[in-house]
Amino acid sequence: MKKVTIGSLFCAGALALSPALTHAVVGITDPVGDILPTFSGVNATADLDVLDATVLYDSSTNLYRLTATLNATPGSTTPGALYVWGVNTGAGTTNPGFVANGIDGVRFNEVVLLQPNGAGSIVNLGAGGLTTPLPGGSVTISGKTISAVVSGSLLSATGFKPIDYTWNLWPRDVSFGTLADFNQVADFAPNNANFTTTAGTVPEPQAYLGMLAGVLVAGWVVRRRSVR
Repeated sequence: MKKVTIGSLFCAGALALSPALTHAVVGITDPVGDILPTFSGVNATADLDVLDATVLYDSSTNLYRLTATLNATPGSTTPGALYVWGVNTGAGTTNPGFVANGIDGVRFNEVVLLQPNGAGSIVNLGAGGLTTPLPGGSVTISGKTISAVVSGSLLSATGFKPIDYTWNLWPRDVSFGTLADFNQVADFAPNNANFTTTAGTVPEPQAYLGMLAGVLVAGWVVRRRSVR
């Protein structure tokens, strides 16, 4: 009989923790170093420079996973870093401040705000700026990547199907001015358009720990039985 080790169980569990690997992930890439000339931040900007972005939607759980890779660890060079994901759920419009600066292709009616400290929230612009905090553990940072799991129930459907929502990511430095100031914005990804949602598998944030704990416990039980 083939001996089952904790290591082999852990490897199998690791694969189970990465279900998105079985899906073709479609997102966008963004040029390196394309910081806007209008940006007025005084800090180094590598962590505000988007390299790629992806949004997965899991219809079975009604969860979105927003993922972006920056040119440096989020918040490492810009203390006031804020990662703003604009989403068009069907009623998206352009921002007058964006249009005045040549950005007329970015449309949104809600924004998902992600902070390097792990906090996150959703602002519904069509409901007078109603703000809903994301549950704890929704936002994660790994190296240069910042991700968030967002329930579709927190987004306001305004005409599009959930899989048809479109997105744009614009990091900004909020250590000066206000969110109305265009010169806070360091980058747009993509530059002057929205990108589409991709179908994929999105486990709930708590599921990662639960699945890993189950794998480790199973491995411990098998090991105890094998040494008896």
